[in-house]
Amino acid sequence: MCSSNNFIEQQAYEMSEKIKKDSIYKFIKVVYSGGNNLGSPSESALISQVVLESQEGTVYFVEPNPIGVKFAKGEISFKEYKKLQKRNTSHGIAIFFGIIFFFSGLMFMLMKYLA
Repeated sequence: MCSSNNFIEQQAYEMSEKIKKDSIYKFIKVVYSGGNNLGSPSESALISQVVLESQEGTVYFVEPNPIGVKFAKGEISFKEYKKLQKRNTSHGIAIFFGIIFFFSGLMFMLMKYLA
């Protein structure tokens, strides 16, 4: 079964355009998933990162998401950006395992009381 990722593609594209437009850094390029970073997407490639460069020559790889937009605008430092990304990832993992434990407990309860 093939599922459409058009919504994800559109969100990543819009965020990368917002980063490009509002960034205080120099826009270098867009990196696509699947190792294609030549600036031209393949059929199944998604935008995975936006490459920015500061006036000092420091290169930053930023994900096209609201946290990346905040960094590009200069609202947060790169250290804060990485911290928020890590926290976001941790929350996602915790929610995933919480759902797994919830349904496992629910299954156990149903098996115990219905059997």
